[in-house]
Amino acid sequence: MKELHSAFVKTVISLAVVFSFYPPDNLRELWSPYNPVGQLQEWFLQTIKPNIERHITQEPETFMTTPEIIANRGYPVEIHQVVTDDGYILELHRIPYGQRDGHSHNSTFQRRAVFLQHGMMGTDHFWLVGSTNSSLAFILADHGFDVWLGNARGNTYSRKHVSLNPDQDEAFWDYSWDEMGQYDIPASIDYVLNATGQEKLAAYFGYSLGCSVFFMGASQYPRINDQVDIMIGLGPTVSVAHLNNYFRYMAPFVNIYQLFQRLFGIGEVHTNDGVLHSVTRLICETSEFGAKFGRLWLSQIFGYSDVFDQSEYYRLLGHYPAGGSANTMTHLLQNYNFGESFLRFDFGAEKNMVRYGTAYPPEYNLTKVTAPVFLIHADSDPFAPPEDVAWLKERLGNLKGTLRVESPSFTHGDFVWSPRVAELVHFPAVDLLPSPFLYKKNLIYTELL
Repeated sequence: MKELHSAFVKTVISLAVVFSFYPPDNLRELWSPYNPVGQLQEWFLQTIKPNIERHITQEPETFMTTPEIIANRGYPVEIHQVVTDDGYILELHRIPYGQRDGHSHNSTFQRRAVFLQHGMMGTDHFWLVGSTNSSLAFILADHGFDVWLGNARGNTYSRKHVSLNPDQDEAFWDYSWDEMGQYDIPASIDYVLNATGQEKLAAYFGYSLGCSVFFMGASQYPRINDQVDIMIGLGPTVSVAHLNNYFRYMAPFVNIYQLFQRLFGIGEVHTNDGVLHSVTRLICETSEFGAKFGRLWLSQIFGYSDVFDQSEYYRLLGHYPAGGSANTMTHLLQNYNFGESFLRFDFGAEKNMVRYGTAYPPEYNLTKVTAPVFLIHADSDPFAPPEDVAWLKERLGNLKGTLRVESPSFTHGDFVWSPRVAELVHFPAVDLLPSPFLYKKNLIYTELL
């Protein structure tokens, strides 16, 4: 009976994941003043759901934005906007100093900047899910660093453009991993360095897709390699030939998925206010069975975690998924289908010839990534399994070392929510960093005179 119950739950989860790919999960595409179904969904999402959630969920950070969470934890926060060369407006969140500091400025030294980039369909909330003592953003701030949190185009905070309307213009969602690496990462790093007046980041931290887009940018723009002292990749998702989660079962149907998007959607998927995700959250928050359902649903994507604190579970549900383009999902599935490789987006032979000059999408040259790189990976990570990490290690141009997480059950999701993530990942990573302080040369020169 227990096995039947487990099989039933997993079947329901699988169907939910499949349906979540379907374009009409996006409320904005269904609603119109002449569509009673759309009006009913609008009423549910705007009126009923918030009231139910607030009476059920006792974790206040579920309903806060990233800046509100940072302030709620007792840290200073700034909001910055970056415009990419192709017109996307990205929102960065800054923690300029930690709780141990009584003020933000010092006359003799400057805090060095570090940049953190989240994974696919997420936001910078990934860096804040855990307790203050275990969240990387707060750990770095308390160690003296000036912490900048990036947000990829299309997510909750970066759903803006100088001329395109994300609710109406399909062109807004016409991007994949390629554009994130080509535009988002260079623009964000340049902005941070200009804002701080520094020549280099003390570190770039990438999680999952946050690693991939850095490698894409660094392989195309040599200057990026000179703009970071060290790149630290957590659960690096580059080649996904050995992907070991539910998406491998979706990969054979990638062409059908793309057809559905062209016929029914404008290219946006996995929105935080999508109908399916809203209903799923309500189910997950209303009972013990619902909570188990939610954890199993997450395990189909991130891997099964031995320990998952209930508070962190509720915090995550309020922020993830955060939306993105269908092509971002497609790029992941294509990479799995192509095997051990790291390719640009595949538009099909005819369009590839126009865009790339070849029928086959070209591969990123990882030997051109000459920034010092340190990788942290786990044996039970379904998104970045050991075989794919080994493939990556052989190709990076300046790999300085790797750390295998000392826990056989540590998964991809544990980089976000494990109660042991600080002990196993964050503190060892901080030990790799240079000094958090830069002494102000002009002041030292004046005093010497």
